[in-house]
Amino acid sequence: MPQIFTALYLIAMLAAGWRLFGLGWSRGVKIAASVALVCPVPLLVLLPGLIHPERPFADLLRTIGLTLLLCGALCLGGGWSAAKMRARRR
Repeated sequence: MPQIFTALYLIAMLAAGWRLFGLGWSRGVKIAASVALVCPVPLLVLLPGLIHPERPFADLLRTIGLTLLLCGALCLGGGWSAAKMRARRR
């Protein structure tokens, strides 16, 4: 079940990157929106590991949170670049 949620999160970030490219917003607003989209889910895993480092699986929580953050940002950027390449072909 956690793998399904992880896959759904990454697919949603890919779609969000695709959609953000098509909006007529300025670059700064797009970057702020992408940060607001990517950060919440990894922070749910990352913050407990950072707040209570003495707990048994804190290092695992930090690793999973940072990995989700990185992969979410990469998927968002991948969607953004795929939409940019498709727009270039037209």
